[in-house]
Amino acid sequence: MKKTTIVGFTMAAILASCAQPEAPTSQAGAYSLDKVIWNDGTKDNESLATDGHTQFKIYTADSYFYIVEGKDSAISFGVGSYTQTDANNIEEVNIFNTTSLDTAGTAKLAITKNEKGYNQKISEIMVRGAKWSGSEDYTKLEGAGTSDLDGLWHQTKSINVTGQDSVVNTYNEYKVYQAGHFMWAARAVTDTTTNLMANHIGKGSFTLSNGTLTEDLTFSSNRTWIGKYNIPVTFNGPDEFTQTISDTVNNVTSIKTYKRVSK
Repeated sequence: MKKTTIVGFTMAAILASCAQPEAPTSQAGAYSLDKVIWNDGTKDNESLATDGHTQFKIYTADSYFYIVEGKDSAISFGVGSYTQTDANNIEEVNIFNTTSLDTAGTAKLAITKNEKGYNQKISEIMVRGAKWSGSEDYTKLEGAGTSDLDGLWHQTKSINVTGQDSVVNTYNEYKVYQAGHFMWAARAVTDTTTNLMANHIGKGSFTLSNGTLTEDLTFSSNRTWIGKYNIPVTFNGPDEFTQTISDTVNNVTSIKTYKRVSK
């Protein structure tokens, strides 16, 4: 009787383990887009990196961040949180993007990982009142270590200091750091007379050591900003930091504070 009972419990355990859904695998990392196909319900619209479509995406443990420069030089970006429901499905929740701004929205992605990186498919998403579907192929970029900066951040204050004068010019800017990669994106007024808004993006690699953040900006929508920057940073606790950049050419010091974006 005891032997039969033990066998019964063993079989029940095996069946229970077989019935469990596959555990999610981490999506965290930096990725470069190879190809995207969007369909507006009538035809496919394909864009390739080799044709001048530049798109990068970073996932942290719980946030996503993408930047895009189309081959027509149009700039866009988006940030938000995400939940990995299982190994092949992700649900992204919008915080801000250049199309719908801060309007609440959810996108459900079907993820298929491969040797290079992964493919994501969106079966349906609303864009300006129309239903679209999409497929994107990404190559994963090699990562390097971790840091206290890893995560998604939002600018809360920006001050420009020129001599004895200081001007507050806080604007909507996000930064993300993940395993040696960083990206930033901003939407700000470029003409105070007309209140014309413009989008700006950039990405590269970084290191953080002894209070100095070294950012190697390898891509930017403004090509004159590309280069390496050594930036003193001060942490005001684990969820806030301040960076200081001195422009010796224009004699302007930029002081920015960022707060961590939590899910």
